[in-house]
Amino acid sequence: MSHQRFQLTITPRAQELADSLDISELILQVCTPAYAHVADQPMIAYGGLFFHQSAREHLAKALAEHAKVSDIPPFIMADIESGMRCLMEDDTLSFGSMMSYGAANDPALTREIGEVTGQVACKQGYNWSLAPCVDLIGDTDSPMASLRSAGTDPTRTKDATWAFAEGMQSNGLIATAKHFPGDGFGTLDQHLTTVANPLSQEAWYAGPGQVFQHLIDKGIKAIMPGHISLPAFDEPDPELGLCPPATLSHRLLTDLLKKEMGFDGLIVSDAVEMSGFCGFMNYYDACARFLEAGGDMLLFPLVDDAFMKQMLRCVEEGKLTEETLRNRAARNISMKEHMGWLEHTVSDTISPAEVDAETYGLPALAERITAKSVGILRDRHQTLPLSNAQEKNVLHAVIYNDYDMHKDLLTHFTQELGKNFGQVTEWVDPGCRSLFKAARDKTFDYIICSIGASVQYGTNIIRVHGTIARNMMFGWTKFDTPVIFVAHHHPFVINEYEAAIDCCVASLGSSRYTNSWLAAALAGKHDMPTLTL
Repeated sequence: MSHQRFQLTITPRAQELADSLDISELILQVCTPAYAHVADQPMIAYGGLFFHQSAREHLAKALAEHAKVSDIPPFIMADIESGMRCLMEDDTLSFGSMMSYGAANDPALTREIGEVTGQVACKQGYNWSLAPCVDLIGDTDSPMASLRSAGTDPTRTKDATWAFAEGMQSNGLIATAKHFPGDGFGTLDQHLTTVANPLSQEAWYAGPGQVFQHLIDKGIKAIMPGHISLPAFDEPDPELGLCPPATLSHRLLTDLLKKEMGFDGLIVSDAVEMSGFCGFMNYYDACARFLEAGGDMLLFPLVDDAFMKQMLRCVEEGKLTEETLRNRAARNISMKEHMGWLEHTVSDTISPAEVDAETYGLPALAERITAKSVGILRDRHQTLPLSNAQEKNVLHAVIYNDYDMHKDLLTHFTQELGKNFGQVTEWVDPGCRSLFKAARDKTFDYIICSIGASVQYGTNIIRVHGTIARNMMFGWTKFDTPVIFVAHHHPFVINEYEAAIDCCVASLGSSRYTNSWLAAALAGKHDMPTLTL
C-alpha cells in the first residue's frame, strides 16, 4: 500500500468557523483538558477532551453535553499506546505492548492489531489516539521508554510503529507519533524536569530522526513533542542558559519538524502540567509560547477563569498573537472536516465491557502476537524448557516493587504455574536468606522468580530498587537448583544482574493471557522464541 505525507489544508469552511470565534472562543479551540479535571464544571466549547481509562464511562454523556454548547465537535483523545489492552475491561485477552510488536518483528500482524484498535476505539467514541510511542531505547534504564518503545533498533521501530499507526488511521482514528525529538536516551523523566536528548546531529538523524521521518513520509497525521530539548539543534535560553524543550522551541517545532522534515499534520503538546514544560518558564507564558513555536493543541491545560485571564494577558502583551490563535483553531477545525467529523452527530457508543472478543478476532490475535513476543532473554545453560513438569515441586518467588499494584496478576501467574507443574509454592519478598537455603538445600526442583518494576511516571526509577532488591543478595542463583527469572514488565532487569541471572524470560507486559501462555511454555507446551529487543 502506497502512502504519502499528510498535508493539512485549511479549508474555507474551517477558516469561516475560526473567523466567527472571538478571542476567548479561539483559546478554547486549542485546549484539550482531561475530562476528569472538568467533569464537575459546566461544559464549554473545548477543542478536545481527553479521557483517562477511569473516566471513559462518562464519554457518551460528555459528547452529548458538548454538542449542546458547540457546533464544532471536539477531538476525543486517549492514550491508546498498547492497542486493545487500553480498550477492554476484561484482561483475559489484554495483550501486547509496543515492545511486543517490535519483538515480534511482524509489521503485518501489528497492522492488524492497529486496525482492530481503530475499529473498537471509534465505536467507543474516540477519534484521536495519542500513540504510538516511537521513542528508541537508547538507555535501558530510561524510566519513560521501556515497554512503550518498540526497542533499540531504528529500522524495527519505524516498521512496527508505522504498522500500528497505519492500522489505526485506516479505520478513522488519528494516530500520533511521540515524543519528538525522542525520549529514551537518559534516566530523567520529563514529568519532573526538562530532559535533554544528548545525541549529536549525525546520531539523531540516524536514530530518532530516521524514525520520525519515516512516519512523516508515510502519512502520520499528528506528532506530540515531548518536554525534551535537543541541544545539537538548538540554542540556550538567554535567561536560564539551557536549551528549551521541543514544546517551547520554534527551532525544533517549526524549523526542524515542519520545514526541514516536512510535517504538516497537527502538533499536540505533551501534558502541560509536567515540570519539563512549566518548570522551564511561567505556566501561562509557556502555553502561549507552545502555540507560537508551531504547536496546535494544548494537552491538559487547567482551563478556569485564571487560565482565560492569563491567556488574554499573553495576547495583550504580544506573547500570543490573534493571528496565531486563529490559524491554530482553523487547522484544528480543518482536521475535523478532513476526518468527516463536522457532520458528526452524537450517537450511541459502546463501553469497554461491550467489546466482543470473538467479533474482532481477539483470541487469534492474542495467540499470534504472544507466540512471537513472549520469549527468552537469556538461557546460558539451556535450562529451558523445564522437563517432567507435572512431577516437579516449584517455588514461585516474587521480587517486585509496588507488589500490591501487581498482586492480582502475580497471584494469577502462580495459579497458572500450578496448572502445569506438580506442586507450586508462592513466596513474596521472602528475603535472600530464605532463598539461599531453599536453593542450597534443593527444597524445590525449580525456582521460578518473578522480578520487576513497572513504568510509572514521576518516579525516575525503572529497575528493581529499595529494600525489595535485597532479595538478590546471598548468591542463591548459583547453586544446583535451576532458577528461571520472569520479567513481566521492564525486560532489561537482566542488565543489572549480568552474572547472577543465567536464565530469564520476558512477557513484555504481563496479562492473564500472557501468564497462561508463559506458564505452559515453561513446562514445554509451547516453543518460546529468543527475543531481540
